[in-house]
Amino acid sequence: MILFAPNPTGSGHNMRVLSIAQAIKKQRPDMPLTVALASLQPTFTPLFEKSGIEVVDIAGRLVDYSKKSNLSKQLDWATYIGSYIATTFLSGERILSYLALIAEHKPSVLVSDYNMAACLAAIFTGTPLVFVTERYDFTLCQLQDHDLAEGGFEVNALEMSRARTALHSQFSWMISQAQLVLTDKPFIAALDQGTPVAEALASGKAHFVGPMIRDITVQSGLNVREQLNLGDAPFIVASISGTTMFAENKDALLAAYLDSFKILRERNPDLKMVLLGRKDIEEQDGVVCVPYYPDWMGLLREASLLISAPGWITVTEIAAMNIPTLFLLSSKSEYHELEALRRLELLGFPTHIGYDRDRIVELIQGELEKDTRSSTYYAPHQQVAAPDGEGAARAATRIIDLCHGRVVSLTESKAA
Repeated sequence: MILFAPNPTGSGHNMRVLSIAQAIKKQRPDMPLTVALASLQPTFTPLFEKSGIEVVDIAGRLVDYSKKSNLSKQLDWATYIGSYIATTFLSGERILSYLALIAEHKPSVLVSDYNMAACLAAIFTGTPLVFVTERYDFTLCQLQDHDLAEGGFEVNALEMSRARTALHSQFSWMISQAQLVLTDKPFIAALDQGTPVAEALASGKAHFVGPMIRDITVQSGLNVREQLNLGDAPFIVASISGTTMFAENKDALLAAYLDSFKILRERNPDLKMVLLGRKDIEEQDGVVCVPYYPDWMGLLREASLLISAPGWITVTEIAAMNIPTLFLLSSKSEYHELEALRRLELLGFPTHIGYDRDRIVELIQGELEKDTRSSTYYAPHQQVAAPDGEGAARAATRIIDLCHGRVVSLTESKAA
């Protein structure tokens, strides 16, 4: 039996776990799978259950980190470690919950998608641990104080240095105790050299498997254009969902998208925009607003352009599907996605920080005018999707092998 524990801070963690679990079911239909779901339960519970995966709601309440601010502009030990990390990633109550769950289910393997509390519970109990990660270290450890200051934070340098030391130590120890590490983020030396996951890649414990996403060949049967009343018009998709550090950033980005689209619409009266986000807006000409669309991939296939925050599960999906995308971060205060944006820029994707209306109009117009039929246009995509976008299947094979004891641990390897 395999127990999955996605981190509760965003839909991407749930989606990645769902994709891996579905791939395992495809290879081993008889394998019992359970997921400890801790966020967005109404959306994801039916998706997991439809795939034959038992769901345990470990939170006991609806959790959605996109609805509120999650951080203070004052960064010190109390606000960052005490009020954020200790409650979101390293909660003592949550560690004990996973310990109880492990005792009840006795899994052969625990698969954690960046869920630190679940990792610690697995290590404490001696349960074989698979760590699935889009981070090479804790996010804070790959950013400098000046990055945070540019995001408007007031940084207590001494206390944040202590925080980095502690978090790096925990992350390194966790990687050393895991039996297997899987990542969908390509290594970039300028960003990743010396990180725990980079060292695990070098030792053979970690593996870059590519996009751990749903089967992109599956068709939902939904007619996107008919269902959303888009007709034959070209349209862009603007996504504002996902975890936010500051709610005002999301509000400002939403306003910028709507204001930018008014100008774009004046230039091209046929253009439409599908706005994906968990917030109601006033009706606007040419804008279709939906909180969630079940055929995300079908929607992207029809779109002329996606505008999105650099959430990594989205990055891997658009890379595998060759979707033209502009990655936009509202502010450096959304520090949790700053490293990803830098990585995308180094890979060659179009990126931008800020919500200046005129600049966003210029960027969108520029992307719409590019020749997306050119093979060179998708060179950045291929670096993420390499070799074929089938990362979930490769992850599933490695996890199944671990369940059957076919993975030799690093300690055993050295002893031999």
